Amino acid sequence: MLRREVKSIFEDRLYLASTVVLPLIMLLFFVVIFWDGSITKLPVSVVDNDNTVLSRNLVSMVDATPGVDIGRRDLSVDEANSELLRGETYGYIVIPDGFEDDIVGSRQTSVNVYISATNLSAAGVLRRDIQQAVKTFSSGVAMTRLAAIGVDGYQVMAEVMPINMQTHTLANPYMNYGYYLAPIFMIVGVVVFTVLATIYAIGRELRYATAPEWMAAAYDSLPVALIGKLLPITIAMMIMMQLVMFIMFVVMGMECVGSYAVILLASLLFIVAYQAIAVVIVAVTANLRLALSLGGGYSVMAFTFSGITFPIMAMYEVAQLFSRLFPLTYFSLIFINEAMLGADTRYSFADIGALLIFIPLVLFVWRRLGRVVRNSKYWGKD
Repeated sequence: MLRREVKSIFEDRLYLASTVVLPLIMLLFFVVIFWDGSITKLPVSVVDNDNTVLSRNLVSMVDATPGVDIGRRDLSVDEANSELLRGETYGYIVIPDGFEDDIVGSRQTSVNVYISATNLSAAGVLRRDIQQAVKTFSSGVAMTRLAAIGVDGYQVMAEVMPINMQTHTLANPYMNYGYYLAPIFMIVGVVVFTVLATIYAIGRELRYATAPEWMAAAYDSLPVALIGKLLPITIAMMIMMQLVMFIMFVVMGMECVGSYAVILLASLLFIVAYQAIAVVIVAVTANLRLALSLGGGYSVMAFTFSGITFPIMAMYEVAQLFSRLFPLTYFSLIFINEAMLGADTRYSFADIGALLIFIPLVLFVWRRLGRVVRNSKYWGKD
């Protein structure tokens, strides 16, 4: 049975592509995208209506932040807004006339910042860096003024910053988007190819009416036929998962602070869980084209409900419950706990148990699957 399946993989170009070639291309694709890891040098223009030493100093401080790349500084508001609408910049800063005079005269002034939020990640970086630069500039102005009237250094700091907030970023201290997004994108890719390859492996036997040969190779034993059919895909996708971990922990330098053994076990259960779901889909539909459509849709939906881009706790209760229908939800929690947080292994037990629940789903369609592979009325359908 295994010999027949391995031979089928290498003889069927679509089977080989979905099991080996396309997953490798997918991993390379995401490595290239997230290689830098962080968002830097986003173009921002400046409308400097004051054009004084202090206004230019403020612009220089903003430009020195990692996320901002100041472009033109001689624009009008209309010109800056036109650049933004054309997609040439992500935002613009407007410094009012009399900016320096207001500061020297101890009058409050303002700086207006306009940021495009069409890309939330870029908008968040710009808002953070520009706000930090403006705060630093304001603190410098206040410190200079207090020092000029004879206030000593300690009192100056106490006046300017009466509360000193110390922020400790856990799990991803470098704020690296590669650590945050690359694993989930690559793992979702593995999910998609696991489901599609499994559906195609079984569905092609029905589509091309080779189910009798498949069962004959397994001596008409459905368990042997199914295990022999799925095992090469399981091995191939486990290799892909280990390549994902190699890319993250070795190539991209992410530190695994927890138990890699738990991640390895969860990876295996994760793949088998999705294979079980794929078997259910193809058994229920008995149609290769429909099964591929449903399987692709189901596997991609997992990304939306995994809690990576939008927290599960912030979703409506119905959506929170719906998120539990995807093995990716549980595996992502295990990966974060073990690879990023270094949590005690016992916190992963419940999620490992949840992955185990998906595997016996095959039993609910066992008789149906037996009829489908043995009855010719299900064969040869598009």
